[in-house]
Parts: sequence; C-alpha cells; structure tokens
Amino acid sequence: MNHPISKVLIIGTGADQINQSTETDDAIYQVASSLNDLGIDVSLIDNNPFSVALGDKTIIHDSKIAPITFDNVLETINEFQPDAILPNLGGLKSIQIAQQLFESEELKKRDITMLSMPEFAIRQISNPVLMNEMLKKMGAPITTTETITSFSDAIHIVQEIGYPVIIKPVSPFGNSSRRLCNDNDELAEAVEIAMSQSKIQQAVLQQSIVGYQEIELVVIRDRLGSMLQVAGIEDFDPIGIHAGDSISFTPTQTLMDIELQELRDLAFSITRKLRIVGVNHVQFALNPDTGKFYVIKNSPYFDRITSFAGHATGYPLLYVCANLLMGKTLEQLELPASFGFKSALLEPTMDHIAVRMPIWPFQSLPDADQNLGTQMRSTGAVIGIGRSTEEALIKAIRATRAQADSLSIESQVKLTDDQIIQYIIHPRANRIVILMEALHRGYSRDELSELTKIDPFFFYKLEKIISLENEIAENPDDVEVLTRAKYFGMSDRMISVLWNQTEDKVRQFRIDNELSPTYKQVDFSAGEFDQHSNRFYSTFELENESHPSDAEHRALIIGTGGLRLGNAGASDYFTSKLILSLQKQNYETVLVNNNPSAVSMNLADKLYTEPLEAPDILEVISIEKPEIVYVPGSRSRLITILEQKDLKVEKLPQNGQLLSHLASGKEYALIMIYDGTNAVSLDLTSYLIQNESGFGDPTAFIYPAKVNSRLKSDIMSIGTERIKQQVTPGIYQALFVVTGGVHFEQVRQLPLAEQSFLAKVLNLDLVDISLKLAQSQCDVNQLEINLVNNKIWAFSAAFPFRSLGLHDETIQSETIIGAEMAYGHSITDALKQLSPNGEDSIHNGTYY
Repeated sequence: MNHPISKVLIIGTGADQINQSTETDDAIYQVASSLNDLGIDVSLIDNNPFSVALGDKTIIHDSKIAPITFDNVLETINEFQPDAILPNLGGLKSIQIAQQLFESEELKKRDITMLSMPEFAIRQISNPVLMNEMLKKMGAPITTTETITSFSDAIHIVQEIGYPVIIKPVSPFGNSSRRLCNDNDELAEAVEIAMSQSKIQQAVLQQSIVGYQEIELVVIRDRLGSMLQVAGIEDFDPIGIHAGDSISFTPTQTLMDIELQELRDLAFSITRKLRIVGVNHVQFALNPDTGKFYVIKNSPYFDRITSFAGHATGYPLLYVCANLLMGKTLEQLELPASFGFKSALLEPTMDHIAVRMPIWPFQSLPDADQNLGTQMRSTGAVIGIGRSTEEALIKAIRATRAQADSLSIESQVKLTDDQIIQYIIHPRANRIVILMEALHRGYSRDELSELTKIDPFFFYKLEKIISLENEIAENPDDVEVLTRAKYFGMSDRMISVLWNQTEDKVRQFRIDNELSPTYKQVDFSAGEFDQHSNRFYSTFELENESHPSDAEHRALIIGTGGLRLGNAGASDYFTSKLILSLQKQNYETVLVNNNPSAVSMNLADKLYTEPLEAPDILEVISIEKPEIVYVPGSRSRLITILEQKDLKVEKLPQNGQLLSHLASGKEYALIMIYDGTNAVSLDLTSYLIQNESGFGDPTAFIYPAKVNSRLKSDIMSIGTERIKQQVTPGIYQALFVVTGGVHFEQVRQLPLAEQSFLAKVLNLDLVDISLKLAQSQCDVNQLEINLVNNKIWAFSAAFPFRSLGLHDETIQSETIIGAEMAYGHSITDALKQLSPNGEDSIHNGTYY
C-alpha cells in the first residue's frame, strides 16, 4: 500500500434486480462492520432504499444517496476525501466505474488506493477479450473468443467454428445480456442487441460449450500470495442454463479429487496473475466426454455464489476479506474468539452437504418466458443443509414453498408424455420437479442424462428420493420407515400426505417414538477443532450440538425466506433492523431463515438454516424456549399453529390489504406514528403512478407531497382522527384521493417499502420505533423528528420486465424486484436523479 488507510469509500449497488440482489448489501454491511472494528472510517455511495448498510450510522460514517455513476462517485470522492476505494462489493457496475476512475487519472491525482485489485486486473475483468488474451498467455484452457463490430464479422467466424455461439457486449452501459445463438437469425438479433448495449459498439463472439458441466470455485488470496479454496461448487444444470438458475451443490458431487485439484491450481494461478487480494470466483466448464476443462468466467467480487459459499461452509469469508484488504495475511489473521482454530489459513472441510435452489418469478408474471437459458431469470434462492445429498436437496425443495406437502407440483403431474419430453429437451423453471415426474413414469437415469446433459449421479439421487416416497406410502405407521424418511429430510406434512393422516398425528407418532431432530454446527473444520459458530442445521442423528445459552431474554425471529417479487428486499430490511433493535434491548436473537443472500442471516446471535414450516419451527422452539416469536404477517398458517401452542407471537408488519377505490384522482398518504393515545405526523407522500384499480402498494411516490395549506389541513384533520381510531399502536398511513374534494379511502400500516425509504430520509429508525410501539414503550411526544423541508425525495420501484423479455407489462407492487431513491430541490429535479439505466422503473410508467 502506498500510505496508511484510515478512510475507505465503498461503491454500492443501486436497486436490487435479477443478477444482483441483497447479497451485495450483505457483503457491504459485513465488510463495513469489520473495517469499522479496525478503526477505519467507511463511506458509502448507494441509492437503494432497501439497503441495511446505507441507513446504519454505526458502521457507515458518511453516506451519499445517489445513482452509481462515474460523476456521482467522483463527487463523493471530493466530498468525503477517502484514502482508498473498495469496488468489489457492488458487482460488475462498481468494477466498471473503478476502471473509469483509473482511466481519468482521478485516483492518481488524489493519491487514492484501489483496494482488492490493481488497475490492469480491472481492465481484464471489464473486457473479456483482454481476459482471454491473458488466459491464453498463461496456458489456461479457453474457448474460441473473438471481438466483432458487425454481423458480417460474426458470420465469418461462425463459418469456421460452427454453431452454437454466444454473443455479449464489450464494456456494456449497465446490465447486459449474453445470448446463445443456434442459427443466423438468432445471431443477427443478438449482435444488434449487444451493439446497442456496448459503450464502444463492440461485442464478443464466444464458442459455445452448451451441455458441458459447470464447476465454480471460490478462493481468497492475501497480499503476499497465500491462497486457499473456500468452496468448490457443482451446478446441477449444464452450461447453457445460467448458473444463477441452476441448483448448486457444495462440496462438488461428481468430481474426482485429482480433477478438483487441477481446477484449484488453475483458480489459484488466475488469482495470483491478477494480483487479487480478497475473494475471487472462477467458473469452469468440463467436457464430460473428454474430461477437458475450460475457464469460462472470472468474477473477483462478491456475488450470489460467494454468499452461498460462506453460508454453506461456515468460513467467515467477509470478515477475513476485510482484514486482508487492510494488509493482514492469512497466516497472521486471527479468527474471532468463537473459532477453535485461530489462524484464517485453514481451508474449509465440510462434513455436510449444502444445496442452493433458485426461486423464479413466474407465479407473479405468468406471461414471462419460462424457458431457461443463458439469461438469468430467478429472483432469489434458498439453501438446504443436510448430512446427505438427498437430505439437503429435499430440504431445499421444501424451502422454496411455504407449505410443501409433496416434492411434486400438481401442474407437472398433469402433463402429457409429449409435454414432459418437450420440457426435458427445452428446460423450464422448476425442472427438477419435471425430471422427478419423468422418473416416476419410467424414464431411466441414463436416458434422462443423455437428453439433459445432467450427470447421471444426480438422477441416481432422485431415484433414491422417489424410492423413499414409495416406501413411506406403502408402510404407514412403520417406525423404521419413518426414521429413514426423517433422516433424509422428509417433513411431517409430506409423510402425513403419503400416509393419509393429519400432520399433527404424524408429529405425535414421531414424538412418541422419540424421533426428534438433532442440530449440527455449520463448521468449516468438519469437527476437527472446537468451533462455536452459532450456525446450525437439523438432522436425525444422535449427538445434539445446539444448546440454549443462559441469556435472560431470548427472541425467535422467523425470516422471510428466499426473495420473491413484491416486498423483495424491504422484508429482509425490516427483519435485519428488528434483530439489531432487539439486540440493543439485550435480547439474544435466534433466527430461522434459509436465504443465503439475506443480510439478516449474518446479524442474529444464533442461526438455524431450516425450511420455514411449522414442525421445523416448533423443534427449534423446544430447544431455545424463546419468550417471544416474531413471524411475518403473511405466514398466517404458521401464526395460527404457534398461537395454538400458547406461544407469545408478534406478527411482523406486511403491506396492508387495500380496499376498493372510491374516486379517480391524485393519491396522497398521511403518515403518522400512533402510540395508542397520541399521534405525530411524518408528513404526506404523493403517489405518482395511477393504477386502474386505484391505490396499489407504493411503486413511485414523492415525499413530502407538495399541496396547498388548505388541502393539507383537511387531510391532516381527517387522517389524524381516523388513525387515532386504530385499536393498536403502530406506524400508519391514511390514504386519500383528491379530485374536486378530499376523499378518505382507508387506514393501513405503513408499507415496508415506504418504511425503509422514510427511515433514510428522516434519519429515523422506524423499525425500532415499531418494536417499541408493540412493547408499549414508545411515547411519540418524546421522539426527535426533523421533517424534510428543503429537499424533495423520490422513490421509484424497479421491475424485472426487461430481463424477462416482457413489454407493456402493468406496473404493480406484486412485481417489484427492487427500488431506488433520489432527492432534488424540485419534483422534476428529484425524478431526474433516478437512474435511467437500471431495470424498468418509473421511467417506463405513467405518472403525474
């Protein structure tokens, strides 16, 4: 390093979207926390209202709310005067801005250090042609890759190497697409799109390796060159389906050790050549017929797979990387006190299996193309952990659904044989269910492997699961069969369906026969050292490793699971802030969740990675014995079951139900904090997008609303009266439509999206206030509230329509994937500050 580092600027991510979700905010939060512990002042530029890090003054000393652009980053540098910049937490967009900073020589002028990777490495990562040239010089195996500037260039190359090929833009403006082409028509369209996405009107044509096996390695390196492999990950689906849409397994399932060592050595060589400090994610393609490997991608930044690797292994990846960035070496770095082996230089070894399973948005957007290909379509993922591949896989499947009563989906069972064949050849979302149905119908594993290019090993595992289902169905009330079913991850609910019994009867039968889960630590030393990771998963073995602490107060929080469209990151924001607030009140926080990208998964004092089903929750409760359980309000069945057990249950707020619309006009909302006696105003918002059905949950709005004094007085008077009629304390909205006069619509709880937004605008911890209101510990007259008067703030939801190939889709709250926020001195100025290059947003909506 050129000079001591005391101030670091982190470049954030912008709105959550397909390809980039809450895992980036999680990485920012964890790294910023570690840097803060090292005495480093951390600054952040971001404009994501759902970001937990952006609103936390305890770890972020200075923040700038603005779109992630070169000009805005440069302005932030001038304002905060950092010694160093960290670009690898915000994904590829941040890497591209880092390259612009180097090219402009702004870093050199200010003597600012770029952490994580040098300038030449950033150039290589931003340009696949340069990366391939470097790999070629290294002797690393790569596919044919050429730069093109026109369709005729592409045709010329294809005549030599043949179809299929992949086209992707060079130096894209923002998110870009990579398209698989099988003929000239597809090639022409792909080249045209890639050119429009490229800043320099160039594209890359790459020899396709569709059908090859995909292997991913996560490695880390320190400044002196010491390296270790954090995880080896094998994708269920072959190349041709985006890795984000594939089921992923760690450790690798089908590779021989000699093959894995070859990939490990190659990943180390690439990381060393690029002089990366911290994390590097390298993807490989394996030709199953020849055993030959190709390097297909190198991503030295935190993404969904690095997040999965950390959760799956239990290795404190983000803590270690933060310290490596500040100059410590793996050998010098001591792990936190809970780790038995103190040196960070211990390569993780797993005594368990972890499965990452995608969640797709097609329930909310049924018109979207559900075929899987090289463009990612999933919006989130869940993780299942077990002692066997079968157990981890079944738990992951269960985690994708709120009330899974079988491993199949009714719509798949009804498919004709011709439809089954089509879906096998042309893969669609939830294809594992279709493949299991094909096995049910008598297709052999070799036949399916040939059709799908999925390794036969996985079909062998699916056959074992189907055989287990048949055995359970044929042997009701058999203790030995029940024992085997539970060991492999089957839920009481699934068994009850196969036995044609009630779930409660199966659970009681299991308890009567002393069949209860034990909990194992997610331990990266595989039991070799005495670890206390406080991260657990269930299985049915003899030794239990989870024991309640002697904490005086304990709260159990049920997480939101994998991200779906709708509340999206706003739900995990609330969960994360709730955990932090409970910890301030000296509660030990115990979280049950299964989203490997969630910020909340790294905040709780104790974590159980489990499906969010009642029997799983009840087993955790039996060990932890919490005094209160917090449950998302949308999980009504779980709430009912827990309340029947005489547990103290607190419902986490969900967006309130909307009544029918009374009038068509401008829409306003009065926001107030009500403590049961008094109410204090947080001012008005004006909704911008007019829905045909009237009020929707927020997709675009302005705060504070600009209205004349008489109108505001009328809204305040009516709204205050209505909110004070509410039965319980809370943060409420009174909704109004203004046409010729003021029409009161209804009162509801403040939606989560607006809550996370206003918390940042007002510098007010609204989740903490919500908690204290529920505890009857909040007097609104004692709150310090400074309303915004000199700025206009805008909120704009982002939608995944472009990524899913949808056009003219209706903007509605159920299809939100993320959001952004901005401010200005006028409404027009605020709206202009919203990023025009992200996913579909307000710029594609109809608004006042």
